[in-house]
Amino acid sequence: MTQSASPNNSDMVSIRVSRATQEKLKKLKKGKMTYDDVISQMVDDENWDVEKLDADLDLIEKKSTFYSFEEVFKGV
Repeated sequence: MTQSASPNNSDMVSIRVSRATQEKLKKLKKGKMTYDDVISQMVDDENWDVEKLDADLDLIEKKSTFYSFEEVFKGV
């Protein structure tokens, strides 16, 4: 991230995203929303509970058996 050079937007930063991500964000915009509005809404959405997601992933990791590539494709 880089700080904005514009004096009017001193609280703004620039974030590099791929063209594909920019297109996805563009599809999420409604009306006169900015990309900042879209990202803020996504982050504020209660479905983006990082602690819950982390706990869910921990539970999956504890209950699951992971196999290496070599184990799965032994003899292939």
